[in-house]
Amino acid sequence: MTWSGQQDRALHEIAAWRRAPGRKQIFRLFGFAGTGKTTLARAAAAEVRGTVLFAAFTGKAALVLRSKGCEGASTIHSLIYRAFEIEERDASGNVVGVKIRYCLDPFSAVAAAALVIVDECSMVNEKLARDLLSFGTPILVLGDPAQLPPVRGEGVFTAEQPDVMLTEIHRQAADNPIIHLSTKVREGGRLARGDYGDSRVIDIGRFTPEVEAGSDQILVGLNRTRRTLNARARRRLGRDPNYPEAGDRLVCLKNNKDKGLLNGGLWDIAEVEGFDEDGVDLRIASCDVEGQRADVYVRREFFEGCEETIPPAERRGTDEFTYGYALTVHKAQGSQWDDVLLIDESSAFRENRARHLYTGLTRAAERVTVVLS
Repeated sequence: MTWSGQQDRALHEIAAWRRAPGRKQIFRLFGFAGTGKTTLARAAAAEVRGTVLFAAFTGKAALVLRSKGCEGASTIHSLIYRAFEIEERDASGNVVGVKIRYCLDPFSAVAAAALVIVDECSMVNEKLARDLLSFGTPILVLGDPAQLPPVRGEGVFTAEQPDVMLTEIHRQAADNPIIHLSTKVREGGRLARGDYGDSRVIDIGRFTPEVEAGSDQILVGLNRTRRTLNARARRRLGRDPNYPEAGDRLVCLKNNKDKGLLNGGLWDIAEVEGFDEDGVDLRIASCDVEGQRADVYVRREFFEGCEETIPPAERRGTDEFTYGYALTVHKAQGSQWDDVLLIDESSAFRENRARHLYTGLTRAAERVTVVLS
């Protein structure tokens, strides 16, 4: 492959880092969408003697990595943690249930790897980063500074300046409608209505039920829009309007390392195990990590859209989830879907307007429909 001057310099910088005696553990390769970060990471991996592991924060991002030739890409969580079961017993000592918990796996493949490459690194929080770095393995992290700044507690790898910053868009990538649209937004332009290959930009007046139901994931800017579209999605599916049901899609709102819960992770309800006056016990299955399950207790207010009314003391010891048919762009950071429906509410974010819209656009891997609201 023929590299641009900027890409060639990046590969030389990565190689020099790997050879350097007493090298630092982390190398930061940042770049805008379409600059070839993943392609360069694959090329750098091919020069490594030993095992190279590819990882991302979410299962969706790991799937995208695999589709780009990063063989075996997985979530960071599945790479470094292992599950174990804890029996629950009643007062007589009888087993009444089994809870699933997670701990750091000392025998993780990371321990023997020559290099770990982490994509969408802005989503990695301090605890996850610390556990990943504890193996001592060199880490090459990939990030995009044009995206929204990470939410509080995350962005450990993006807190420092990049070792290499890629700014030149690949000629091939420039022909991709999603790259074209996101680059235009990043450079301060406005999106014009029309068709862009399989993608399109439409007015709110063309936002029909067929458009609403036709994507893999709906992304919005505002929580009130998210709640409205989640309610409509559940109504289309014939769900009980008052209670979550088996099969409902949820998004995690708070980390819980013992249960393997990560803020922003998507889950499906496998079983509703019981209700009480305050909340619901659920067994859930991860949409991001194959085979991962968890038992959670969620206050009912999260499903009623009034979670802000819960006193802080009463939130302790509970898990936080809400419906995930529609997500905010903030919550979707680190994930990708083939076909995204993006309700453009970026004007609500003022100085971060362009970054909000850019982040939403780049959550789409193949097609995006932007609704100008």
